[in-house]
Amino acid sequence: MDPDYSVPFNRHAWSDAEAFVELVDTVYASLPMKSQKELIGSSNNKGSMSVKDIMRVVLVDLYNTYKQDPKLSTGFARKHKDWVVNDRYNGQGIPRKIVDVVDALKKARYLRYEPGKSKKAGDDVNKRSRIQPTKKLKDLFNGLDLSRNDIINHHKQETILLRNKDANDEKSVNIKYEDTPATTRMRKVVESYNEMMLKHHVDVASLREPIFVREHKNEKGEVTKEVIPIGPDHMFTYRVFSRGDSKFRKHGRWYGGFWQRLPKKRVDLRKDIYIDGEPTDEIDFSGLHPTLLALEHGKLLDGDKYDLGRTVLDTVKMSEQRNIVKELVLIAINAKSKSETYAAYNAQNKDKTLTDAELDQLLAAFIEKYPFLQSELCSDKGIDLMYTDSQITEAVIRRFVEDNKPILPIHDSYIVKQSDRNFLKLVMKDACNDVLGHTLPFESEFDEVR
Repeated sequence: MDPDYSVPFNRHAWSDAEAFVELVDTVYASLPMKSQKELIGSSNNKGSMSVKDIMRVVLVDLYNTYKQDPKLSTGFARKHKDWVVNDRYNGQGIPRKIVDVVDALKKARYLRYEPGKSKKAGDDVNKRSRIQPTKKLKDLFNGLDLSRNDIINHHKQETILLRNKDANDEKSVNIKYEDTPATTRMRKVVESYNEMMLKHHVDVASLREPIFVREHKNEKGEVTKEVIPIGPDHMFTYRVFSRGDSKFRKHGRWYGGFWQRLPKKRVDLRKDIYIDGEPTDEIDFSGLHPTLLALEHGKLLDGDKYDLGRTVLDTVKMSEQRNIVKELVLIAINAKSKSETYAAYNAQNKDKTLTDAELDQLLAAFIEKYPFLQSELCSDKGIDLMYTDSQITEAVIRRFVEDNKPILPIHDSYIVKQSDRNFLKLVMKDACNDVLGHTLPFESEFDEVR
């Protein structure tokens, strides 16, 4: 078992298929009587979910992962806080007894198991335990006769997430909230979109297998693997709001679809996406966030926003400068200070860092071109701009759902069938007018900026 070649455990896996019910009965009956009594009698079984239903969640998820790739392992959380029954993010109400169920399956040799590791100094993250079906369980899986519709991957999964920093201000965590008319309305839109997309097939034509492994290198030069499953079972979408804002006006972008995790640098897999067997086009707003900031000042940004018209640094070629300025400005819109901006830029460009003085000259040249944006940069504006573009995306998606037309949102861009390109352009214009009272420029793989 390769612990780095893994996917997270899916707590929303489920199946009502009779074949799976029978599988659970078979596995449970095979456990030693002592294990059965311990599972039934454990005191941590809060909630109404039975042991067999808990086992069904575990086995359905393992089955699904096994069918993706038998070599994949699954990251499994064992902490008490990961299994809170009365939690909207644990829609099936799975209790911590699931840990006992996994241990019983491991003891009965249905699972391979590798313990997790706690975070140490210098480590990026904690490492969860890994589980993987043994040959004993694989043989049972191979005997199942199931169709794709027999497996549910997002049973009772929340689609409106509210997040905030944890106690150590290190990472974002889901937090509780009370529903409002706004969250209820937004949830209906997302659920309607997810339901509509189940009727359509999305794939990456250039991949032989429905899986892509993306490698990441940390500051130590250590390589970790991100496994991205591809296909119709991985299109579930949700919205994420941030800063614990109970008014739900911070962030709000759409996440979840596998297409959002596909790389564009070096190897552009997004251009290889097909929808219902048809090639696609990706259309995005041109320089959306700087354009939105300019609109707040009653200004319009024409032409290439990031072309400064002159060489600013002797050490940077004019052909490279435009992309550097674009990345720097987009970071500055989201950062709270210049020092944070420059540190973030160099963290993303370890192979070709620039000094703070050089980055300062580039940013100053951009401000010279657009002086009215000076107060907007390095002032944490990004979180509010994301909310604005998420509203535009909601308006675009509503129209596509009404017409039963598939669409793949990627924040400020959208992938659609080539035959739906003109419809998307009209919808994008309407959405901007509805949200902003103004039309914004956009560009695609086939058109000049309009």
